[in-house]
Amino acid sequence: MSDLAKDVAKELDRRRFRRRLIVIAVWLAAVIAALYYVRCGRGSGGGEGPQAGTGSGTGSGAAMKRCAVRVTAQGITVDGKSVNRETAAAICKQAGGAEVVVTGDAREGDWAALRGALSAANVDILLHEAR
Repeated sequence: MSDLAKDVAKELDRRRFRRRLIVIAVWLAAVIAALYYVRCGRGSGGGEGPQAGTGSGTGSGAAMKRCAVRVTAQGITVDGKSVNRETAAAICKQAGGAEVVVTGDAREGDWAALRGALSAANVDILLHEAR
């Protein structure tokens, strides 16, 4: 009878340990989900950093015409034509905004210089990063 009582006690201890482990895992998952929501709930970065739009903010987001800018290791193209950063800023200022794709092989300095030129021209930037 003593062995049976010990076996029952061990099983109860195992069940209690499993329940505690499950409660801790659920609590940890809730904390991680809350942190993820706070950090990424409104999109990557929460509207801060280089992905935030800059410029005059004129026009509606859906109706605004934007020039298509692509920054690669080969240089900068606007609507498929190779241009320098000043020309890209001038073209996109006329269009009212820029939809920029920065590829993974692009030089950071090229993108930084273009971003500065677009910001100086008050061009609204919509950034996409291609990997």
